[in-house]
Amino acid sequence: MIHKTYVPGRWGQVHLRLAGDPAAPPLLLLHSTPKSGWLYEGLMRTLAPHYRLIAPDTPGYGASDPPPTPPSMAEHADALLELLAALADTGQISHAPVNALGYHTGSSIAVAMAQRQPARMAGLILVSIAAYDAETRAEKRANLSKWPGPQPDGSHISYMWSLTKSLAHPAVTPDWLHASVTENLRCGRRAPWGYDAVYGHDLQAALAALTHKVLLLNPEDDLFALTRANRHLLPDARYIELPNHGHGLFDLETAAIAGLIRDFLA
Repeated sequence: MIHKTYVPGRWGQVHLRLAGDPAAPPLLLLHSTPKSGWLYEGLMRTLAPHYRLIAPDTPGYGASDPPPTPPSMAEHADALLELLAALADTGQISHAPVNALGYHTGSSIAVAMAQRQPARMAGLILVSIAAYDAETRAEKRANLSKWPGPQPDGSHISYMWSLTKSLAHPAVTPDWLHASVTENLRCGRRAPWGYDAVYGHDLQAALAALTHKVLLLNPEDDLFALTRANRHLLPDARYIELPNHGHGLFDLETAAIAGLIRDFLA
C-alpha cells in the first residue's frame, strides 16, 4: 500500500509517497522533470516487501510547494537531504544510509546529494544521465526562455501531449499518456525549473569525483547516446543498456527494473 503525506520543507510542504516497512532499508526515488513521484507508483508496489520506499515530489512539482525562484541543483539536493532527516527523526524511515534511484533530473539530484553529504547516501541507481558539457549546458539553459507556458487557446496542452507521446515507449497506453501529461502540466510555468538546475550543474565533474557504488541503467530514450558517451566517467559502475525501453519503462518493465535494483542492492 502506498501512503501519501506531507512533510514541512524549506519552501513549504513537500508531498511524498511512502511504502514498505519503516525499518526496512530506505530507497529514495527521484523523478524526472516535470513529473512527480507518480512516476514510481508501480515500482513501489513491487519493491515494498523489500525496502522502505520514499518518492517525493521535488519542490515545485506534483503537489509540493514551490520555491520562490528556480533553485540550483545544490539547493534541490539540500532540500531533499533535509526531507530525509525529517523522516528519520519522526521514525518514518531508519537512520541508515539511503540508497537512491534517480531518473533524468532525478539522477542529477541523487549525485548532488551524494556530493553534499557523502555519508548519508549509499548506493546510487542512475537511470539516464544528463551529463552535458559546459557549452551545451549554457545553450540549453539559454533556450529555456522559449518553453511554452499556459496559452489562452490551450495550445500548450496539445504541445505537451505531442511531446510526451514522442518521447514515450510506443507501447504506453492512452491512459498512461493522459496521467503523464497531467503531471507535466501541474507545475505550469515552473515546468523548466528542473532543467535550469540540471544545466547549471556540472554533472560530468560530479560523476568523475563520485566514490559511491553505482548502477548505471541506460534505456533507449532521449539521453541514451549521452549516457553511453559519458559512462567512462563511472569506470567502476555496473553499466546496463536497456534497448527498446523508453519513457514509461517503470510501468511497462516493472518486474525487470525491480529485479535489477534488488540484484544491485543485495
